[in-house]
Amino acid sequence: MEKPKFNNKPNPHLIYHYDNGTGMKMHQDYWISRASAVVGIIFAFGVESSGQVLIIKRSNKMREEPNKYGAPSGYLDWDESGFEGMTREVYEETALYLPDYENFLIFDNNKQPFFIQDDPKKDKNQNISLTYIMVYDFLNHLDFFPKTIQEYTDHETAEVKWLKMIDFYNNNYEWAFNHDERIKLALKHFNRNFERT
Repeated sequence: MEKPKFNNKPNPHLIYHYDNGTGMKMHQDYWISRASAVVGIIFAFGVESSGQVLIIKRSNKMREEPNKYGAPSGYLDWDESGFEGMTREVYEETALYLPDYENFLIFDNNKQPFFIQDDPKKDKNQNISLTYIMVYDFLNHLDFFPKTIQEYTDHETAEVKWLKMIDFYNNNYEWAFNHDERIKLALKHFNRNFERT
């Protein structure tokens, strides 16, 4: 029987040798493999008629896609789920701590990614991207809408912006990582799956 052929290249393997402090020689194996990225698409409704989406402008210090706009995103860390990683990345890049706004949450796709990109041909770094959606309704609660996060900047984020959806469809921004397409997909997913009670 002929052996099946797979379209893969084995991951490089490194062994790190060290002294654990007791005089014992130790080693740790590391496999260089594809990384997991998380993306958070955050919508706010009830603030103005068309709704808004949270975006950032990546700083000029970013190695990839500097000075371009996108959704908050980054790499998954050890010991966190994809949803936890997305929540952390949104906070790190925008200062928006999502758990503070649970009372206004109307849709989160059961904290599961609504879109997974794992095709290595579609990402030069061959990242596996998990994209999450969070939708909040601030109608009758405008005092709680986190508008002040738009003042936030750091070494990764040059600008934080609540972009009106009407302006999203009529913008000439340069988008990082096709995040404009992800935002469109997120809105379609929400419109198909949200059930008003």
